[in-house]
Amino acid sequence: MFQRAKETAPGPRDGIPGPRGGILARHLTAYEADPAGFLDDCRRRYGDVFRFDTGVVVVTDPDLVADVLARTNRDSVPNANPLEGGRFPTAEQTQRWMDARQLAAPTFRSAALPARLPVVRDALAADLDALDGAWFDPAEACWEICVRALVPLYLPDESPALVDAVLGSFDAARGAAEAAVRVPSWMPSRLRRRVRDADQRVRDTIGPMLKTDTPAGTGTVLEHIRTQPDAVPDDVAMAAMGFTLLGAVGTMGAAWSWIVYHLAAHPEAADRIREEAAGAGGVTGDPARELPYTWAFAQEVLRVRPPAWLLGRDAVTAVTLGDVEVPAGTAVMFSPYLLHHDERWWTHDPRRFVPERWLGAGRPHAPGAYLPFASGPRGCVGAHLGLAVLALTAAHITARKHLAVPGLDAVTTHFGPSTLTPSGMRARLTPR
Repeated sequence: MFQRAKETAPGPRDGIPGPRGGILARHLTAYEADPAGFLDDCRRRYGDVFRFDTGVVVVTDPDLVADVLARTNRDSVPNANPLEGGRFPTAEQTQRWMDARQLAAPTFRSAALPARLPVVRDALAADLDALDGAWFDPAEACWEICVRALVPLYLPDESPALVDAVLGSFDAARGAAEAAVRVPSWMPSRLRRRVRDADQRVRDTIGPMLKTDTPAGTGTVLEHIRTQPDAVPDDVAMAAMGFTLLGAVGTMGAAWSWIVYHLAAHPEAADRIREEAAGAGGVTGDPARELPYTWAFAQEVLRVRPPAWLLGRDAVTAVTLGDVEVPAGTAVMFSPYLLHHDERWWTHDPRRFVPERWLGAGRPHAPGAYLPFASGPRGCVGAHLGLAVLALTAAHITARKHLAVPGLDAVTTHFGPSTLTPSGMRARLTPR
């Protein structure tokens, strides 16, 4: 248990072991056919630090991954945006984004959430009830449901315009990520124009909100911005209001689609969630405390199907990872999916779906081996909220609905460039 592999194999001239020939060589086909399986095979052949492509290194040891994440904003930055020519963010851009995160963070701290969760729960319930009787694809319905569930934490009133603007921005960004095209910053690009136009729509929607009076005591991000003792720069306020929300959509939405899948795939767990929800007599506070098994179920869904399955940082300085020297400019990638399924880091067989592993007194994994929301300076500020949304969804569906998912065995996993989603899934909810 918790053993680190030392095996290595000869590699290319840069001294880092890995497949030969670069991304245009034969291993591209193998990777595209089974991304996670290919990376896991490389880990077993080459060790916990291996070269995947020219300028791309993959790390699969949780200690090394934690070190990379902890050094974010110092020795590394989030992977460069292909639509911006692959340029690194400037120090000023990084600081602005960190200021925006810090501005939004108080609303999402676990101690602040119980007072706001009722409105989140009500928004989820309304959207789930609206699905009654219709067949839907969870991997498509999830994005709007999660945006609508999160908006009450940002604004005291409903805002269909903000929901539409954020969804448009997310769709544009997702389309650009799926295209995986590196576009020089000087070159005209329909993808870049679409993303920028969609982002501008978010700004145009939020701008007037930042100038209006906000009711006191709502505990929303908008109120927090408006009550700062010093004026908040417009770009920081805009990022705190719109782009932290946008950043949460992909992770939470993808996870939500897997909650639906696993409720159908594990009816015995769904029955236990239903019994727990009935025994609680309605969730009025933090579901982590009131629904322990449901919370464990959500944690296990995030382990088995982490929505952000592949993450990375670009090294801005040379770094040492274990015994490997990684030069500046290298993209250092790591996969929560691989960490979550690596038998070395878990006390019980990680191939099995076992919510009970989270109910014991001890941690069921090695430090740093569970990363559904990343960690470090860029870790998700809404991790507790994300789990709460998943737990509330599971409790509502099992207590109030009959869930039908035909052809469950035919559902596959789509390893997208940014998120992990079920493919080929159709679901229907009907009142219980």
